[in-house]
Order: sequence, then C-alpha cells, then structure tokens
Amino acid sequence: MEIGRPSLLFVTCCLALACLSTPSQGEFHNNVKRSACDCSGYVCGTPNRGSRIVGGDETNPGKYPWLVSLSYRGKLYCGATLVNDRYLVTAAHCIKRVTKGRVQIVLGSHNKSDIHEPSRQVRKVGEWWAHPGFDRRTFNNDIGVIKLDSPVAITKFVRPVCLPTQDRSYVGDFGIVPGWGRISENGRSSDVVREVKVPIMSNSECKTKKYNPSEITDNMMCAGYDAGQIDACQGDSGGPMLWEKEASSQINLIGVVSWGQGCARAGYPGIYTRIHNYRSFIDTYIGEGCFCPSQ
Repeated sequence: MEIGRPSLLFVTCCLALACLSTPSQGEFHNNVKRSACDCSGYVCGTPNRGSRIVGGDETNPGKYPWLVSLSYRGKLYCGATLVNDRYLVTAAHCIKRVTKGRVQIVLGSHNKSDIHEPSRQVRKVGEWWAHPGFDRRTFNNDIGVIKLDSPVAITKFVRPVCLPTQDRSYVGDFGIVPGWGRISENGRSSDVVREVKVPIMSNSECKTKKYNPSEITDNMMCAGYDAGQIDACQGDSGGPMLWEKEASSQINLIGVVSWGQGCARAGYPGIYTRIHNYRSFIDTYIGEGCFCPSQ
C-alpha cells in the first residue's frame, strides 16, 4: 500500500475470516431505533462456508457476502462493506474528490470480470459522506459512508456484516482482509476475491516499526508480519478488515483498509481505520436502512 494512492490492499495467502456482536434487531448503537427487515432467516456476519480452495488464497465464491467493489469508469479502484440493505462503509479517500456519478457499485460478486454472475447486484451512489476530519496528508479519520441509490435484496450472496458494539484492542488476534487488489506490489489485480490473514499488533508496537511514530494515531490499527510477504495492496482500500468471534463464528467489521508503505514490505505493517472509534459517525447515517439481526 502506498500513501496517496486512491486504492490500497493486498498480497498472497489463503486463510480464515472474522466477527463480533452487533446491536440486536430493532436497536441502534446510540439507542436510536433502527429498522428491521426481511432477512429470510439470515443473520449479520454469517459467511458462506464451503470446501476450501486448494493450494491458494482464493476464497470460496460468496464467502463474504458483504464485500463490495467500487469501480470508476469501469475499473476497480476501492472496496467497501455492506452494513445494512442500503449503506456501505468505506475509506474517506475512496470518495473524497471523486465524481460519484461515475462510480459503479457491485455486490454479490466473486469474479469481477464476469458481468453475468447471477448473484450480482449493481447499484449507483445515492449519496456519500467522508468524515469531516479526514486529512489526506496523514490519512487520519479515513472513513466514509455510502448510501446506495436503492436498497439491495438480502440473499445468500448479498448480506450485511456485523458492526462492533464493544471496544477492544484485538491485539494478538488475526484480522482477515478480503478483496480484489493487486497480488503483488506492482502486479495485476485479482479477478477473483482473495483473502489474507494478518496478526493485529498494538499501536505502541507499530510505532517501533519503520513508520514515523507520529504517523500512527489512536484512530488506526496496524496488522502484518515483520517479514512482510502477506499484506493488503493497491485496489482494496476501503475494504474490510474482519474478525471472527469464536463463540458464535460470526464475522465483525473491525477495520477499513486505509494506507501503508508499498505492499508486504518488511517492517511496514498495513494500516487500518479503527471502526469502533467511528460508530457514532457511521450511525448518524445508516439508521434509515434495514438491519439483519445478530446471533
């Protein structure tokens, strides 16, 4: 990942997934009522598990039904995450200074080159909001919300993730980062969804790495290996970092792919926006949508 690029995300490896609990159906993070909708028996944050892809890091088709691609003039440039039937969470740098009328939103896709996938739902931007405190020089407050031009149908392949209701560090846990980003720093983007599993470190440890310590704020999370090799990369900025709650196996959105130095470089972990710090910002906009219950 490189600072200043309009998209960032990942590299190579195939591993697990992620979640925590969300407010129960009909509740809101700040006690404002949110609408329930017909989720056809689905709950938030439930992946589509299947036989593992052998010998690679490609996911099973539809494994993460909340994963969304953003394309500009037909070319993938960022990712996003579905949080209810009408709203997405992404990075501020994916929407700031971008002409929203030229952005296409695709949900329910596995192979981005296959426009005939029966699971696909395509939308345009209805409205979007970058965090007012976003700083393009530092990437602090790198988060935004997108309203779709029309709600999606909740299906096996298009379903929302869970949002966190508790604050925790996740230090020592693994985050899962899926997307279509480049499979090497200067390589091509992936046609199919791939995923990487990266260890989450404390911000104090992150500040001992090769970044300038002042670059890492409390609004960020760091995840990666000292040796590099596995990371996020260009093309997946705005996409999710996920965490799996062992007790329920639900997936929770805990971070947004934000920035980094190159892709999978030794000593440069990936930097993610910490979702929990922005629940009030997110909830300001998404209450109008319909929410699937948590387990």
